[in-house]
Amino acid sequence: MRADVDVRPVAGRRDRATFRDLPARLHAGHDAFVPMLDAALAAVLDRRRNPFWTHAEAREWIASVKGVPVGRIGACVDRDLLARAPGCGVVGFLDAPEDPAAARALFATAEAWLRERGCTRARGPLNYSIHDTAGVLVDGSDAPPTVDTTWNPPYVPRLWEENGWRGARDMLGAAGNLETGGPERARRFAERVRRQGVSVRPLDFGRFEADVAAIREVYNAAWDANWGHVPVGAAEFAYKAKDLKAVLDPDLVRLAEQDGRVVGFFLGLPDLNPAIARSGGRLLPLGWWRLIRAKRTARRVRVLALGVVPGHRARGVEALLLSDSFAAIGARYPWCEASWVLEDNAAMMNGLALYSLYPYKRWRLYEKGL
Repeated sequence: MRADVDVRPVAGRRDRATFRDLPARLHAGHDAFVPMLDAALAAVLDRRRNPFWTHAEAREWIASVKGVPVGRIGACVDRDLLARAPGCGVVGFLDAPEDPAAARALFATAEAWLRERGCTRARGPLNYSIHDTAGVLVDGSDAPPTVDTTWNPPYVPRLWEENGWRGARDMLGAAGNLETGGPERARRFAERVRRQGVSVRPLDFGRFEADVAAIREVYNAAWDANWGHVPVGAAEFAYKAKDLKAVLDPDLVRLAEQDGRVVGFFLGLPDLNPAIARSGGRLLPLGWWRLIRAKRTARRVRVLALGVVPGHRARGVEALLLSDSFAAIGARYPWCEASWVLEDNAAMMNGLALYSLYPYKRWRLYEKGL
């Protein structure tokens, strides 16, 4: 390890600001870079308010060369993940220059911290959960990221691989221009499902907490068998939903119901990244105004999730949700990205292709034995 690389833990307000600002300093010359919104980062790392920290602990570090900060990393031990993947810790928030020595020092520090806590393997990048931003962009770094997705320069996958990490799963992003209404055959099939007693409605802000609770139940049931999934508790899910509430468009969050029960949901967000980029990731002094304005004027949308409870799969509920949701999206948002989709989820990729959404980005999750 090169002697002039110093890695120190984040301690105090000044270090937290350095940790927050380091990606912008490192990637300022890249047109595609968009910083994480400072309030979003603070919400994830808030040990007092975020319920995630009732079952997890973490540490962050900053790497410096000759006193100048050049990189950052974090490591986390999540007891909920350990229950699903024994011995597995998490590495995330890696931002490093194209400098093997700096990357090696950062990885070594994070991995040592995990080993000290009994971890025998690690997964990453997760910031710090599969339900937050995740993955290394391995294809598509020339395109700017949509809201709440990760971006990195092309050399970053090499940093992981040179330090002994191996690809575990790839996730895809599919995108394209939507035709209002979608293909005729998809509409006809969706109408048959509707006649079987399945209805779709937008999110109701008047009963926001109840709708969020119903979505959480579907989310945990629908993803239970997926690789890497960790069930989300009620308090944690509500915390995330509250964080998103101000930027949600209820037409982009749709719930499928049958016999008075929510059996599926579709979740999309207006792509606010252009406004976040203009504000440098800051809510103050004018960032909040730009976000509110961007919510009204956005012409791009990111689809984050579509889930159906296992007992209602293969009955066309997914097709109805896609048809109904894309009709609403296409009426206002001409361009759409759906991400992330596990690469082996052929059914979802085929469904997206019906609406002319095709893969254009790929993210990779890595694992390493410790």
